[in-house]
Amino acid sequence: MSQKNLSFIITSGGKGLRFGKTRKGKQFELVNGVPIFIYPLKAISKIKNQTEIILTIDKSIRTAYIEKLLKKYSLDKNVMVCYGGPTRARSVFNGFKKIKRQNGYVVIHDSVRPYFDLKKMNQMIKSINNYSGIILASKIQDTVKKIKNNNLVKNTIGRDNLWISETPQIFRYSILKKCYEMDLKFFRYTDESELLENNGFRVRIFENNQYNNKITTKKDLEIYKLLFKNV
Repeated sequence: MSQKNLSFIITSGGKGLRFGKTRKGKQFELVNGVPIFIYPLKAISKIKNQTEIILTIDKSIRTAYIEKLLKKYSLDKNVMVCYGGPTRARSVFNGFKKIKRQNGYVVIHDSVRPYFDLKKMNQMIKSINNYSGIILASKIQDTVKKIKNNNLVKNTIGRDNLWISETPQIFRYSILKKCYEMDLKFFRYTDESELLENNGFRVRIFENNQYNNKITTKKDLEIYKLLFKNV
């Protein structure tokens, strides 16, 4: 395991409108009887040293409820809970402000990507080299079409250099801090990699070769139930 200080921000404040109706949000749906957001936390909690874990939640959820769940899965001593914001970017920023270890890496991960591979994360950290950050991503394998009005195909986009951004995304704390200070409109970006990119910092890709889809629909949930059936 890398000896660098690691600060994790696990985003768990989304409404999940495309998923459909839930009591509290799709991140609380169960896979084999365990809430989705617990899976990545359990994986990360196996790192014993130089680690802090920050979980961002929606303001509609009571922290007491989250703390009860964390205690149930023996995570209450490892995870700090904080409220997110109206967007993912603001939620990550709220989590960032809670970081105490300010001389290492910030690892940002979606709680609704329940499979978190510690070995792969270590490989990513080792591959950062002189870059400011590194993100997990998958090559686009399908043909991509750009459309115009009335859903008419305008043209086909070459896919050779197109990738789907995923998480975890890993950044040097000092660089992410600098970007927040430089760009007060950070909330407009869809992920922190875009924040760095648009402020002149270099972020590299780490190719993913495993199933890591975000749970967006009920179909995604059923896939993870099958994948985690014997876990």
